[in-house]
Amino acid sequence: MSHEKADSQLPRSPREKRSLSRAQLDFLKTPTFRELNRREHGGRLGEGRRKTARPMSPRLPLHVILRSERAKGEWSLLRTKHEKRVKHLTYALARKFHVKVYRFANAGNHLHLVLKAKHKDGFQAYLRALTGTLARTITGAKKGVKKGKFWDTLAYSRVVTWGRELKNVSFYVIMNELEGLGVWSREFVAKARAPTRQRP
Repeated sequence: MSHEKADSQLPRSPREKRSLSRAQLDFLKTPTFRELNRREHGGRLGEGRRKTARPMSPRLPLHVILRSERAKGEWSLLRTKHEKRVKHLTYALARKFHVKVYRFANAGNHLHLVLKAKHKDGFQAYLRALTGTLARTITGAKKGVKKGKFWDTLAYSRVVTWGRELKNVSFYVIMNELEGLGVWSREFVAKARAPTRQRP
């Protein structure tokens, strides 16, 4: 196509340009656009929705959360006999599937991971292997001995951009780890930040 022909197809009048702008804005509101720009997947977001592909980029990190309300008492992920095993499996399986784990936090009934995967297939395989192996390790389930569903929902993941967003997510994961270890609590921080009543 010649430059003259291509130029003739561009909107020239203000009216044509306004029409194009409206069409672009309308497209931004469509499910197709939202799906193309979706960064989150799983967790409570997936309940009652049709199955969709998990967003993932080999160039960007991901924040992953695995949550289980059954992980209490004997089945707590922080129980002495489980804690080291949970961390070992998290990193060992990551190496197997070419996943780089930047941050890891065990909060007892849920895990936080900040990671980056080279390939989508490897990331999916890692999630399947990790959730399955941890569930069997914690509950003692095996062939012929079923313990029921361990994880609440599908693993939650969010694509994270480099820079400030990654820094904020990493800080959040570190705080969760400290909370799980009993170093601090959200209630303590809330009280510390609350305004104090001054004497008259």
